[in-house]
Amino acid sequence: MDQDIHKDFSLTALRRHYIHPHALYDAIRSHDSIYFDAASCCWLVTGHDPVVAILGDARFSSRLGASASMFPPSISKQMLFMDGEEHQRAQQVMLRPLAQMVKQMPDAIKGWATASLDAASRKGEIDIVRDFASPLSLLTIAQVLGIPTGDTAMLHELERWSDTFGDVTSGYFRGNMQDVRQLEEYFRQLIAAKRRAPSEDLLSAFIQAGDIFTEEDLIANCMMVFAAGRITTKKLLGDGVPALAQHWSHTQADFQENPRALSTSLREELLRLITPTRYLIREAVEDVEMSSPALGNHQIHQGEKMLLFLEAADYDPAVFAQPMDLDAHRRPNKHIAFGYGNHQCPGATLARVEIQIALETLLASVADLRLKPDQEPQWNPNPNLGGATSWPLALTASSLTQ
Repeated sequence: MDQDIHKDFSLTALRRHYIHPHALYDAIRSHDSIYFDAASCCWLVTGHDPVVAILGDARFSSRLGASASMFPPSISKQMLFMDGEEHQRAQQVMLRPLAQMVKQMPDAIKGWATASLDAASRKGEIDIVRDFASPLSLLTIAQVLGIPTGDTAMLHELERWSDTFGDVTSGYFRGNMQDVRQLEEYFRQLIAAKRRAPSEDLLSAFIQAGDIFTEEDLIANCMMVFAAGRITTKKLLGDGVPALAQHWSHTQADFQENPRALSTSLREELLRLITPTRYLIREAVEDVEMSSPALGNHQIHQGEKMLLFLEAADYDPAVFAQPMDLDAHRRPNKHIAFGYGNHQCPGATLARVEIQIALETLLASVADLRLKPDQEPQWNPNPNLGGATSWPLALTASSLTQ
């Protein structure tokens, strides 16, 4: 990162430095945690307190507004882009059945994690993204939604199409929109099948909610759940486990003393460190004055966009001591990796269960986990979601599992 980075306060710079953004976050936050970038005509919000304040303020909307017409219904009709009572009704339809499904998932999640590690132990290495994080997140969310998991080739096609959908939703326009249309058609057919023969899954619960969801709403929110459910856990484990590998023996010793307490606090610390979605966008629906002794004076005008950098907020030294350090015992840990307020991720409970089981399985069955200095990770160029797409690690299984 060049010496003049402190002069380069812009969205373009943040996107350019998406793999190692923290020096720029620190520079912007130190200058002004609510900073107006004239080049993009957006406010860059990097402080924990202002991000939380804006996420909890109804004067800032998550709707796409005039830009909604640019997108197909499968993008624009996601509950991500709803506000108020409409959003609450849609979210409640999801929360009730999801809470029940979370109780039923642990054994399956543990089985998938164990199978991946058993295969890796025979080779002495694992690509923590491709061999562990990706299949675990894919199989978990597929089962939650009621997607058949027997056809591996079909699952991988769905994953590829969904990655394009996630890119578009997050504001990164690359790939072929035909992927989005194919994913739409798949869910259209699956919805028809579930109407004929409902089962105990989230998609059937969506359908049974009646007129809360139109057909297009159903398709859009199935696509959203499938993408978000995969991407969050895949990135958290794919980037978080290599960070943990650098402290493996110490963390494993702590785990053996108190497995549940350590895995719980470690899960939250990895969520803070990785923060799977880097930023959210909000738009002021009226003029808003944000002024305080700590934050300074800021006049936000109606229609202006706020880019809320969750990742920067989770490294704010005013809230987190030594924010660059992985501290498995951090207390308190007020991270906002799942957002905040009414738009907090409805799948957070499932993600936490999935992450915790994955960490417990790793720490119980892997005696040694190391970075491979001769192999660099490969990165997803999406500046919002980012994350590794491949990260090879050396692995030695515990004698208990060999």
